[in-house]
Amino acid sequence: IALAHDLSKGRVLNDPRFLLCKEILHIPFPPEELPPAALVISKYMDVVRRAKTIGQLLTHGVSYKGKRARIGSTSILAALMAGPKKQWVSAVEKMADEHYPAWRELSQKTGCRLPSEMRKALIPRSAWDAHRPAFVSGLLEWLHAPTGPELVAEISTRLDAVLDFTIFVTREFLVSNYAPEKHQSDVFDQFQLQYLAFDRFVIVTRDSDLSIRTQHSQQGDRVMSFEKFVGTL
Repeated sequence: IALAHDLSKGRVLNDPRFLLCKEILHIPFPPEELPPAALVISKYMDVVRRAKTIGQLLTHGVSYKGKRARIGSTSILAALMAGPKKQWVSAVEKMADEHYPAWRELSQKTGCRLPSEMRKALIPRSAWDAHRPAFVSGLLEWLHAPTGPELVAEISTRLDAVLDFTIFVTREFLVSNYAPEKHQSDVFDQFQLQYLAFDRFVIVTRDSDLSIRTQHSQQGDRVMSFEKFVGTL
């Protein structure tokens, strides 16, 4: 946390969905889903980085701006993570429902979510093209935004890497019995890809899976290794 704070100079980005509402959709973020503000998270991180032990952080506190500060609860951080987790699982299951609504019942009976022939048919990437607008429409509905075809097309382009990643995981979910709860880091991989909706962001990572899952996206070249990123400076 201390290293991340130093590298970022204490800056924390707002939730990408919040930025999407503010900068592109020009609508307020749904009040019932309002994420903790970046400023609040930044203050938490600023306190956490000063602690040498968890006991000091939770009990004794640390010196902070002339006072003693401690964190009695991590509920705000849990809330920050809960939103993307919930949305991610819902998105994967919704896309599965569109392909085969009875996948839950079949999974209970056979251990597979799809019949054999359907699994084979879903392996090509082209089999998923028609389902991309439905994912975007679902996100727009969740944000209380219009879902007209022109806006869906624009957001589909802006979230191209997100869609590629989501389709990859949904295909694994239906064809290979991928379990989202056992791959929780995927939640945040997909979440951070939403920042690519804005031209000013790139993602620098050593996660080869993230690069592979977005390699066919029009935004794939903005998911890069540290070495490649340095080469662009």
